[in-house]
Amino acid sequence: MIGKSYAKIAIVGFVLCLAMVLCASFARYRSEQSFIDGAENGFGIDGMYVNDGATRPSMAILAGEDMEWQICNDDGSCLSGRLAATSDPNSFDLLDNDGSDCGSVHLSYASRDGMDGILYVSHESGDFKMRRTNRVPAFFEEREFPAVCRSGRRGIEPRIHPYTHG
Repeated sequence: MIGKSYAKIAIVGFVLCLAMVLCASFARYRSEQSFIDGAENGFGIDGMYVNDGATRPSMAILAGEDMEWQICNDDGSCLSGRLAATSDPNSFDLLDNDGSDCGSVHLSYASRDGMDGILYVSHESGDFKMRRTNRVPAFFEEREFPAVCRSGRRGIEPRIHPYTHG
């Protein structure tokens, strides 16, 4: 009687271990397939990126319909333009607002879910290695303050793009 109880416990333990191994194998397979798909078809490049170095420029990228980018420096100055696709689905040329080539970006070490990634930026203002800090880009626009302010000052305010990943 006691021997049957141990046998049942051993069988249940074996079945549970087998189920865990199968789940782990499936998760690893999905992760590998996701990485392969991202390498072949492009990882999601949308988001906010920040430089790890002494100077801390930030970059916002929205690779939707408008293909926008913006680099903001520590002093508050911002440069913006459009992205142009290349033969590599994870590399883009940077075009300024006049359509002139002014650099390039390459996304590496990204996850398919878009939670992380390293962006290598080569721009007229310098070369940067930036880490993704958010999947939702925020751009800055210079605008007139509302009439309530009455000072006539101009200022910079953030514009968080309504685009979100579904």
